[in-house]
Amino acid sequence: MKFKLFKTEVTVTFLFAATLSLMIATDRTGLILPTLFAVFIHEAGHLFAMWAADCAPKRIRLIPAAVEITEDYGRSKGAGVWIVLCGPLANLAVSAALFVNYYLSGAEISLKVALLNLVLALFNLLPVSGLDGGRLLCAALCRKKDLYSAERTVRLVTAAVAALIFFCGVFLIISGNANPSVLIVALYLAVCALIKR
Repeated sequence: MKFKLFKTEVTVTFLFAATLSLMIATDRTGLILPTLFAVFIHEAGHLFAMWAADCAPKRIRLIPAAVEITEDYGRSKGAGVWIVLCGPLANLAVSAALFVNYYLSGAEISLKVALLNLVLALFNLLPVSGLDGGRLLCAALCRKKDLYSAERTVRLVTAAVAALIFFCGVFLIISGNANPSVLIVALYLAVCALIKR
């Protein structure tokens, strides 16, 4: 399915819609909708920053496990770093507001959604490929190295973090606290380390 949003072409792939439907249908924790809300806030932070910096994305493609944004940082110097930071900052702002709401009202759902937003922001700031932190690290390294060397360094860091998370997942399995999401994250990061962007 394709549609236009503020002159941006948005594509929702069948696999994305199917994966999303399956996740909602099989969710037993009640956290899938708050998690989707946190992801929406994160991506909206990036998009509003792009529109504010006058470099609206050309295309947005929703696929399983990712949102592909084809951007042109264009005229504004430093816009790329600002745009990358706005996703985690949006989650941190929502998290702070929800922590205040929890403190004032004691509503458990506010605490859960605040923690989800906080975790999503911190996870995205990991200095690894495929996440905002990896793009920030690459931008910082490009000040002293060429783009190829910077990207290679980020991929090496990503591989190291993937290995660490994998061993944590194996440790959880051995200790009887198996959590498949830890191994899925390790696999995702390993794939990101191998893909040249």
